Amino acid sequence: MVLTAKQHRWIYLFCLGIIAIGLPFSRVIISVGEILLALNFILEGRWNERLQKLRTTPSIWLFVGVFLMYAMSLLWSDDLDSGLGEIRLRLPLLLFPIVIPLSQKLKRSEFLWIGALFSAAVIGASIFSTYTYFITRGQPGFEFREISLFTSHIRYSLMVCLSYLILLKCAWNEEKKPWLRVAYVILTIWMSLFVFILQSMTGIIVWLLCSYMLLFYTVFYLKEPVLRATANTVLLIAPLFIGLYLIFQIDAFYPDKQLDFSNLDTHTAEGTRYQHDTNTLTLENGHYINLYIAPSEIEREWNKVSDIPYFNGQDNKGQYVYTTLIRYMTSKGLRKDAEGFRKLTEEDIYAIENGVANTRFLYGNALDNRIYTVIWEFDKMIQDKNVQGHSVTQRFEFWRTATQIFSESPIIGVGAGDVLSKYDETYEKQNTRLAKRYRLKAHNQYLSILVAVGLIGLMIFLASIITPFLTINHANSFLYIGFCIILFSSMVNEDTLSTQIGITLYAFFNSFLLYSLSALPRKTRL
Repeated sequence: MVLTAKQHRWIYLFCLGIIAIGLPFSRVIISVGEILLALNFILEGRWNERLQKLRTTPSIWLFVGVFLMYAMSLLWSDDLDSGLGEIRLRLPLLLFPIVIPLSQKLKRSEFLWIGALFSAAVIGASIFSTYTYFITRGQPGFEFREISLFTSHIRYSLMVCLSYLILLKCAWNEEKKPWLRVAYVILTIWMSLFVFILQSMTGIIVWLLCSYMLLFYTVFYLKEPVLRATANTVLLIAPLFIGLYLIFQIDAFYPDKQLDFSNLDTHTAEGTRYQHDTNTLTLENGHYINLYIAPSEIEREWNKVSDIPYFNGQDNKGQYVYTTLIRYMTSKGLRKDAEGFRKLTEEDIYAIENGVANTRFLYGNALDNRIYTVIWEFDKMIQDKNVQGHSVTQRFEFWRTATQIFSESPIIGVGAGDVLSKYDETYEKQNTRLAKRYRLKAHNQYLSILVAVGLIGLMIFLASIITPFLTINHANSFLYIGFCIILFSSMVNEDTLSTQIGITLYAFFNSFLLYSLSALPRKTRL
């Protein structure tokens, strides 16, 4: 059976729609959409027209070149099985930059509908996540990342930010139905609130960058002098306000007065000698963790109330329970002895068993607590050079390892197949303090590209970022600029292109926003 051009178009639109819906929900849905999209493209034909378009659009070659560089790196990879797995993972980098530019252009209404389907799916997933948040947030050991039910909370936070921009675009361009514009604005506000509920620092930072870009972009459309002056004032004040907030949080982390370490009490009320470590001055809520510790007393008291052994026992997060206990008692301003232990409640014991290391995590503001955790990680790194298990500061160890691998093969990299083995080998050579389960890849996409395919690969990737702004009208739209801010800023502290979801999010929307429309009317530039 031979399909008509109209039928191929409907299949094309259907595939774009289910991929957009699948991104926040299911890799299986995405895979089905990609397979159908590729088959429909092949069966549709029109090869002479497509080859002509391919010859005259250099930016397509740059996007495809990123994939081809990874494929070529198999020539100098020893582990071909791993290499082929990496190539299969990156097939969207080949599929979308070929299929979308060389397919029929979408009408503006079709373009907006695909964006609306994606946003609806993201909003739908946020409803499930919010429900999970409200029924689990009171449980000790609650983790915000667990409310992202269908995919990585970081990747999902990027989708929330992209949906935020798409909804703003829809609101801006809705002229016929005021009620619909109001609905878009309400949903935009919800996406803004939800990114803070999700508590991904990457997502929050990206949202702030997008919002700042939005205000900067909007200034050019404001005609009222008062509104322009107000917007410019906010542009100036916002970074200062954020800076002052961070300074306040850092200042609040440290005690106002330095203890006199030469005048510390030496014994508990029961006569046990305290242990004081005045060299490692890590803190919890302004109190020193390693002062006033009587291990024998708190071991005795702990074993009376808990089935988890004090020594070598682990809490429900896999941390040694004695470290969680000492940190928790410190956070309450208690001395770590029998007298201090008896001031703990049953709720406190339950929280410690579930891995809660600070009492503020039971009641504090979520954003303040996340900032506190980051400050604590940096303080811990400075005080005792320990970054293991700390999501932010252990990235420095990842980056150091990636830089070392790159320095040994800077031009063409180690090859897609040998990345993992090179990381394992380099971690061992560096005598890293990280346990094997924490020895991860760079968590920086630019470094990851350098490791796998070297300077040549990174130059192709950077050229694919820059060239559209020089050659494609759509690249100067608010939506594409916002998309670039979201994806490329996330790549500073994440391997965004290391998972199927991340690669598809980038490759799909990069091609969709640049190539799916034939023209962008001036009034819809937002």
